[in-house]
Amino acid sequence: MKIRVKINSNLRIANRFEPPVEMELDVGENSLQDLLKKLSDLYHPLKFIEEDGEMGEDLRYVYLNGESHFSFSQGLATKVNEGDTVLVTAYMEPLAGG
Repeated sequence: MKIRVKINSNLRIANRFEPPVEMELDVGENSLQDLLKKLSDLYHPLKFIEEDGEMGEDLRYVYLNGESHFSFSQGLATKVNEGDTVLVTAYMEPLAGG
């Protein structure tokens, strides 16, 4: 099943992750959680989802076909379908050095 994914983020990794990123993904399962797990696997060190299936600490927004996942009764367990568009915004806190 192909899902169109757009990612906005303040994190950039040269030649690997340079947002905004647009792609089509084959998602093995069919929920927003599954999609976020795949994104976490693809783009370390961003944490799109936690082990318990909740929003990752770097995730700010998830929209499915223009609607916030907060508006869905099943939240991140909401099913995605062929042709859906998912917009994800992730933000990584800047690291301080000294």
